[in-house]
Amino acid sequence: MKWPAEFLTRMQSYFGNDYDTFLEGLSKPAPVSIRMNERKAIRQFENCKSIPWSRSGFYLEERPSFTLDPLFHAGCYYVQEAGSQFLEQLFLHAIKEKEEPIVLDLCAAPGGKSTHLLSLMNGSGLLVSNEVISSRNKVLQQNIAKWGFANSIVTQNDSSDFSKAGELFDVIVVDAPCSGEGLFRRDPNAANEWSETAVTACSVRQHEILDNIHLALKPGGYLIYSTCTFETAENERQVERLISEYEYEICNHINADHGIKKSEAGYHFYPHTTKSEGFFISMLKKPSAGHHIRIKEDKPKNSDRQSTAVLAEYFQNADELVSIVKDDRLYTFPKKHYSLFAYLMKKLFIRQTGIFAGNQKEKNFIPSEELALAIDLKKEIASVEVDLETALNYLRCENISLPGVATGWTLIKYQTFSLGWVKVLDRRVNNYFPKEWRILNK
Repeated sequence: MKWPAEFLTRMQSYFGNDYDTFLEGLSKPAPVSIRMNERKAIRQFENCKSIPWSRSGFYLEERPSFTLDPLFHAGCYYVQEAGSQFLEQLFLHAIKEKEEPIVLDLCAAPGGKSTHLLSLMNGSGLLVSNEVISSRNKVLQQNIAKWGFANSIVTQNDSSDFSKAGELFDVIVVDAPCSGEGLFRRDPNAANEWSETAVTACSVRQHEILDNIHLALKPGGYLIYSTCTFETAENERQVERLISEYEYEICNHINADHGIKKSEAGYHFYPHTTKSEGFFISMLKKPSAGHHIRIKEDKPKNSDRQSTAVLAEYFQNADELVSIVKDDRLYTFPKKHYSLFAYLMKKLFIRQTGIFAGNQKEKNFIPSEELALAIDLKKEIASVEVDLETALNYLRCENISLPGVATGWTLIKYQTFSLGWVKVLDRRVNNYFPKEWRILNK
């Protein structure tokens, strides 16, 4: 791969005597890594090498066809760059004294960090995952749905909109838009689109985002800032400005080993020192002085019998959930956070609330794909275990045959994990896997 000449000049100045070693690391193939969904435990990767800083991350020796693995579609694991999984170390420190943390993942698409945060929160607190670009927001919704947790809200807002919510969030994660130098090995387009002008534009945009989001972080709350670039202007300078202008305190107390380079500003993952692509991350604490938001208690409206019956029929923890009906769409959401949801509804553009359970049409209920993937789905629901060929045909939205299966709504399962719904009729099986999610590979 031929890298931009201006980029090489900048890196030579940045790395100095380590430049040749850096260039050698950058020329090697990017490592392949995944992170397991601990609530959908599989043994598929248990013999793979663990990522040292991630309790559920693994390196793979080669890149398989994830698209042709039904367990990937079931939300059993996520394909995520190893360095970015270091978020776990900082986030666990940030929430260690918070029973119900309110967390914002600002630039969340496609969903790697959001699904990681949901695993670390494990049903406690509330995660707001935001993506301002509509097409990317749809991908974010899909990946969060696969992970199966109800304590999440997906929003589509500019960073400036979050000041309307006030100083609300205990933790804000900003994986900022950047010049993408850490992605060069994996994505040739990132290298082709790189320029010094782009670096400057990104640093200006990062400055703007951090100024906006400062107004949404609780006094004493934590800001976790990251990029996938090596640029000082996008990394160290952004952190230094938060410290000088807003008096943030640097909180990088986690030990750095396994080749991670720790500086006064944060943690650096370089391709020649760690088994990762290229990543920077830092955690800062906001000064404690400020205005704490009080959320007015807002009790959910009385649910109709049908939606209440749906929760009881499908969810193990139905008594902990509340139904939210919009038009004919039924969503399930943690009852304990309903007041917070009602507050955010007035401040932000919400695209997805909790788990979309399905459509209520008069006396009929049509279960959704998201419901099939929920981690708290009842085990007693009618299901059928299928082989790999049938599972893939199902995921392609093709016709499948299920001889001997009783009529009615049935979960399709592969290796005990739900893939989605079919409706078995007397003479055919209707495939309800979403056409917009279908796989095209043969």
